[in-house]
Amino acid sequence: MNIVICCDFDGTITLTDTGKILLSKLTDKDWQYFDDLVIKGTMGTREALVNQWGMIEKTTIEEINRIVDEIEIDPSFIKFYDWIKENEIKFVILSDGFKTYINRIFQNHKIQIAEDGIKSNDMELIEGKIKLKFLTPECEHDCANCKYSHVKQFKDKGSKIIYIGDGLSDIFPARELADLILAKENEDLAKELENDSRLIKFKNFTDLMEIITIEFLLKRF
Repeated sequence: MNIVICCDFDGTITLTDTGKILLSKLTDKDWQYFDDLVIKGTMGTREALVNQWGMIEKTTIEEINRIVDEIEIDPSFIKFYDWIKENEIKFVILSDGFKTYINRIFQNHKIQIAEDGIKSNDMELIEGKIKLKFLTPECEHDCANCKYSHVKQFKDKGSKIIYIGDGLSDIFPARELADLILAKENEDLAKELENDSRLIKFKNFTDLMEIITIEFLLKRF
C-alpha cells in the first residue's frame, strides 16, 4: 500500500523553532505580536511572516549561518530516518521555514534528504534585507506555505497519509487529510485535535518507529 509520511520541521525534527531563534537574535522588535495574531485567528501565517522578517533591518548570510549552526535536531530522528529509508516509505518535509537553513541543518548533522523531499519556503538577501520566497500561491487560509495543498496532491493519488507535526500550521492539513496523526505531546496540534480518534501523541522519533510499526501490524491501513 502506498503510504506517505508528511512531517513538519521546526519544533518537530529540530529541538527548537529555527525561525523564532533567528528572529530573536536578528531583531529586538516585538515579532511575537504577530504570532499572537495568528493564534487568535486574526492573521494568516503568510502575512505574519512578511511582517516579522521585515523587522530585521540588516543582516548577512554569515550572521544567519552562525545562528543556524547552533540549532540541534532531535537525536532520535537520525535512526528514524534510516528506518524510513530501509522500509522504503516515502518521507516529505513540509515547512513554513526556509530551505536555505533546513538544508544547512541537515548538512551539519550529515543527513541527506532528497531535493524533492523538502516542501518549504525560502529566502534571499538583497542589500542586507531578507526577502521571502513563498513556495505556494496565496490560499484562502493565508498560509505561508500551504501544507494542505502538498498533502492533498498525495491524497488525490490514493496515498495513505501519516502526518507528523506540532504546531498551528499542521492542524488544518492533519485534520482534513491525514489517516494517522502523530502529534508532539503538549504542543498546539496535540491540544487542538485532542479528541480525534486518528491522533497519537509522541515524545520523540523513537516512539514513532514503534507507533508506526504497531499501526502496520494492526493493519490500520
